[in-house]
Amino acid sequence: MAQYKKQHYLPASYLRYFSEDQSKCRRDSFVWQFNGATARKVAVVSQCFKKYFYSKTDPASAERMFQQREEIYCRFVDIIRSGREPEVQNFGDLFLCMCDLNLRNATHKNSTGQEGIRAYDDRIVMFFSQLLLGKFDVGNLSEDIKQHLHDNWRMEIVPAPAGLCYLTSDHPTVFMTCDNPPQAKHPLQLLLLALDPGNVAVAFDRRFMWVTKQTATPSDVTLFNGGQVNNAMRFIYSAAPLAGDSVRFMKEAFLQKKTPFSEVTLKGWKLSLTYLPPQSHYSFIRMKPPLT
Repeated sequence: MAQYKKQHYLPASYLRYFSEDQSKCRRDSFVWQFNGATARKVAVVSQCFKKYFYSKTDPASAERMFQQREEIYCRFVDIIRSGREPEVQNFGDLFLCMCDLNLRNATHKNSTGQEGIRAYDDRIVMFFSQLLLGKFDVGNLSEDIKQHLHDNWRMEIVPAPAGLCYLTSDHPTVFMTCDNPPQAKHPLQLLLLALDPGNVAVAFDRRFMWVTKQTATPSDVTLFNGGQVNNAMRFIYSAAPLAGDSVRFMKEAFLQKKTPFSEVTLKGWKLSLTYLPPQSHYSFIRMKPPLT
């Protein structure tokens, strides 16, 4: 196979943390894949890729760019898994990685007529300027993002309770709103991403909610895992085979799933955010009126 022909839209460096053998999370490790009907054990590196998904003209450049971001992500997860406390800068890096794992995903239909990397670049600009900052001026975007995250966003890592595990999917970062329809100025209010079977990263806009530092409840884990089905394109992944009630719950969730819509054209980006209704809030979320 030509160099970099196989391009992962969900990096193996992410999925490896859900390996069956949690002591050896590597690209050649195995995870359990579930498609709504059957489960099978698959190699991490064999999942979530397409031929020349980002670029055929210069695949090496795209690969180098993504590798740098994946290394930043892995450093953070390794800190969490070692039991150490991340620094503030580490949380900022994780927020950007959470966004990137969503924005690079194949769930976003490319209708630009250009290579996938072009559509990805367009999503990056539109996400940070319009969806995150609520502005169309992309002037000093980098500094505006840093200030916005410092002023308005926070992050917590929510561990799973003993004996329960978080699942992940082929489209793991969930972009969420607690308003229906989403607010025009501040539509994105919550991001969720399972880092490994025992930890979920929760990024939130503190103008709308607060996340307490606590262990998740069993109901939280069920709600999160069901949300992964809804956000998935085709597959759910776990470090252990699903059994009993979990299989029945996942099969029912797949039957009811409505995959979020996203399409990039030369005219713009159409995106649907996942709505989190008040009656379905996680135990660790505290809603509050917007701060002025």
